[in-house]
Amino acid sequence: MLKILAVCGNGQGSSVVLRLGLEPVLDELGLGDAAVECTSIGQAQGMMSFVDLIVIAAHLRENVDPPKNKPVIYVNNLVDKKEVKEKVVAALKQYYPELLKK
Repeated sequence: MLKILAVCGNGQGSSVVLRLGLEPVLDELGLGDAAVECTSIGQAQGMMSFVDLIVIAAHLRENVDPPKNKPVIYVNNLVDKKEVKEKVVAALKQYYPELLKK
């Protein structure tokens, strides 16, 4: 199961919006069983090593230091399904291509 961390400034508001944008995209890709956890930027650093994909609001880019071996997606518009899908697919193709062959 794919584990995704949705990161926002305070941990609930925009990360939940981000999760709600991710879930239909994951369903379309046949990854509806993926787990999306929402967290704040303060808690994210300690959680990043335990997930497969990290999705962060783009305006927070300078505030995080993700592990070098983890795919990170920076989303400009949290509710833009097209942007979210394009970035998720690109990350999966690069890091987990086997997941897209389902």
